Amino acid sequence: MRLTWLAIAALFTAFYGNSAAAQPDDGRIKVGLALSGGGARGGAHVGVLKALEELNVPIDYIAGTSMGAIIGGFYAAGYSADEIEQIMDEMDWDRALSDNPDRSDRTMRKKEVEAEFLIPYRVGYNNGRFQAALGAIQGQHLDQVFQRILQPAATAHSFDQLPIPFRAIATDLVTGEAVVLSQGSLADTLRASMSVPGVFAPVRIDGRILVDGGMANNMPVDVVREMGADVVIAVDISSQLLKEEQLTSVLSVTEQLTNFLTRRTTQQQIESLGSNDVLIVPALGEFSAADFKDAGDIIPLGYQATMELHDKLLVFAEQERARDPVPAEQLAERPERDPATYLVSFVDISNNSVLNDEIIRSRLAVQPGEALDLDALDRSVDRIYSLDVFESVTYDLVENSAGEHGILISATARKWGPNYLQFGLELSNDFTGNSDFKIGAGYTRNALNSLGGEMRVIASMGREDQLRFDFYQPVDLGANWFVNSQLGWKRQNYNLWLGDVRLAEYEIYGWAAKLGVGRNFGTTHQLRTDYRYGGGRTELITGTPIPEIRSRIDIGELSLSYRHDSLDSLYFPTSGMAHELTYHFADTAIGAGLDYQQISGSGTLSGSWGKNTASLNYSLGYSFDDSAPLESWYQLGGFGRLSGLAPNQLSGRQAALATLALYRRLNEIQFLPAYTGLTLEAGNVWNYGRDAALDDLRFSASLFIGAESPIGPLYFAVGHSDSHDTAVYFYVGHPFHGSQID
Repeated sequence: MRLTWLAIAALFTAFYGNSAAAQPDDGRIKVGLALSGGGARGGAHVGVLKALEELNVPIDYIAGTSMGAIIGGFYAAGYSADEIEQIMDEMDWDRALSDNPDRSDRTMRKKEVEAEFLIPYRVGYNNGRFQAALGAIQGQHLDQVFQRILQPAATAHSFDQLPIPFRAIATDLVTGEAVVLSQGSLADTLRASMSVPGVFAPVRIDGRILVDGGMANNMPVDVVREMGADVVIAVDISSQLLKEEQLTSVLSVTEQLTNFLTRRTTQQQIESLGSNDVLIVPALGEFSAADFKDAGDIIPLGYQATMELHDKLLVFAEQERARDPVPAEQLAERPERDPATYLVSFVDISNNSVLNDEIIRSRLAVQPGEALDLDALDRSVDRIYSLDVFESVTYDLVENSAGEHGILISATARKWGPNYLQFGLELSNDFTGNSDFKIGAGYTRNALNSLGGEMRVIASMGREDQLRFDFYQPVDLGANWFVNSQLGWKRQNYNLWLGDVRLAEYEIYGWAAKLGVGRNFGTTHQLRTDYRYGGGRTELITGTPIPEIRSRIDIGELSLSYRHDSLDSLYFPTSGMAHELTYHFADTAIGAGLDYQQISGSGTLSGSWGKNTASLNYSLGYSFDDSAPLESWYQLGGFGRLSGLAPNQLSGRQAALATLALYRRLNEIQFLPAYTGLTLEAGNVWNYGRDAALDDLRFSASLFIGAESPIGPLYFAVGHSDSHDTAVYFYVGHPFHGSQID
């Protein structure tokens, strides 16, 4: 995936420092710097800059492409080579490469939907055709990274106003032409220059759809010359063409095609160099565009290649030493680097979605009259993005005609929405004849109205045959209060066991309607009440009939529930907690076939040290009445829920389970994190409240290897119970979810 990592290089950030400022026209030779693209190989640019600083070579103009634009843009904005080098060790790659907000900042509705069995990746389906995003990464967090770094230069609308005049090169995705960017948002400009097609989404600037500039002009010697440079220092860190023996896969062929484009334009620029110009080609050997972990070894190669040309470069350095020093008052005018001194006088919103602007404004933690808090602003933008309506939510620090500083929030609706399709899969097998599956699909139509209404249709077959319609409607501009209605039909099998013997298998099917009203408290708490009404049947499939099992199901129930969810991950959390507590009241006066009351609770508490995590999961269910019907019983058994037993082998009106999961991260792959660990489990079910006792607990344990994959969590595990039952599991899905029938 070298092509992918070529774009990742554009994420390099820096801390604050100094560089040579643009100099007045004193009649001396003006020096321009042209920096090529090349992914991680661009670390050599930092080494070149370090050498030029050491040699005291003046830089009057900079033009760069892709990685060259990132390094050159930071340097032009006032950062030193040493400060840019620091990013090699301090960049948070996982966050920068992810569009998703931290899970604690997602809405409670989003967390509820996430817990369903559907695969999180979805496609648009609009006007009778499938649609998808134009890039795997939209750049949601890239923009925040660049905005934070470039905050001191935020008010420089023209790049000629930077300490060093600057240009970045992008490619027009429609025409293939090179686009020279000289003004506007510097953060947007850098994102456009490094947006490798298919990896990062294009950036729209002045009506043009822009992508990585390496395809049109990978080393902009001509551009820096047009800026006014008399001589050019050109740095070529682009990859060389692969040899025949290196063309071994589709990826290598794709990389070669990319190399054709970049080498062609680079060679054209090299041929335009004159005798007084300087070409620096660091000997990067086998280092590829993806070798970010080796950046510390790449930087010295740029320094070495530059120092080898020091005799030619010293001509420029001598001119610099002969110049008068920069006046102290000019140095004092450099941009202030402390965001706290940026007073926000106004907040404007650019929103092209159907959502009311006030919904966006209600999620902003930065208000007019306050000093700029970049951390609060980043979290605010993530909360807006978590509304699940926008392709991107970005901000720019702007200045109005009165000279006041402010923030412009740009919320761009998804072009592949608002209709989406998802598919889902759950699969388990204990290799002893007990296996089940669940496949399905979901349709979502969001942004139904200005308050953010959403409709979902879920269908599945297998372990559960189901069809459900779900309508969710916020009723205030803060999206705090909501109503939620559901109508559905479901069929599933229910096994009753006595020890290790299955006595009977029942089929339960029917329909139910639910109407709920609730209140969200921020992004981690929710309180709601629901009324559920429906009916169905219970039919014996095999085995011995159980006399107390009623064939008719009549549902009439009121419930009150509280949810808290601050986990950082649903499947392999490393911090936070989640709790759900629900009280159920069923009565014949409101439609139930029997009078009964239940209280149930479940939750997770997680904490980590290093790569190790401890996660405590619990499930509790208590029926106040011994008449609670079969469809409301609790079940245990299966991986993580008394491992070693068959799935849902234990069932009863009372239940208790505690599972301690200990696991360790095995790799650093962002898109496929893998873990190994164990679970220790204690619990049981009881049919009558008088029988529930701690001295009657069952115990189990398991060893597992798991991964969070694009199709959901995967587990391979071996479980053993206190009854000497052993089971081997292959599991796709979340094993620690409760299994009470709704």
